[in-house]
Amino acid sequence: MKVTLEQIDELRNRVNVSYEEAKATLEKNDGDLIKSIIELEKKKGRKTEYKGSFTSFTDKLLSLRMSVKNEHGNTLLDVPLVVVLLTFLMAFWAVIILFVLAILTSCKIKVYRAKSSLNVNGIKKNVKETVEKIKVKSENIIKDEEFNIVVEEDDSNENEIIIE
Repeated sequence: MKVTLEQIDELRNRVNVSYEEAKATLEKNDGDLIKSIIELEKKKGRKTEYKGSFTSFTDKLLSLRMSVKNEHGNTLLDVPLVVVLLTFLMAFWAVIILFVLAILTSCKIKVYRAKSSLNVNGIKKNVKETVEKIKVKSENIIKDEEFNIVVEEDDSNENEIIIE
């Protein structure tokens, strides 16, 4: 099968290979672009996921942390560096004063990359689990027999809800 320049360009854009390698792979796979992409990715040992994704970036950003420990080794503060930077932007003088106090009281300030970074997918999972727990608890409260709702009407046509 004859391979077109458009097919070669498309394959080069997706897999980042030379014209020669793209043409040879397309000819070998009878012009099938998908088979060619898979073959070249296996050959290059690339993962199929896109490494420059937003979640990858946020995982790396959230894994940077700052800790402040006193002279006895007790942790006073351990937060993502992003939080410190955002606080710095909003309350410049407060952060500067806190840093000076930390230095004057012989605290150790450490910026490091956490080994187990906060994972965006993990955060989503935790939020879903929390929402599910809240839903179950609220259903239990509503089903509880001691939970009485009394609706009374005033002379002023306003309704009151009394929870006893």
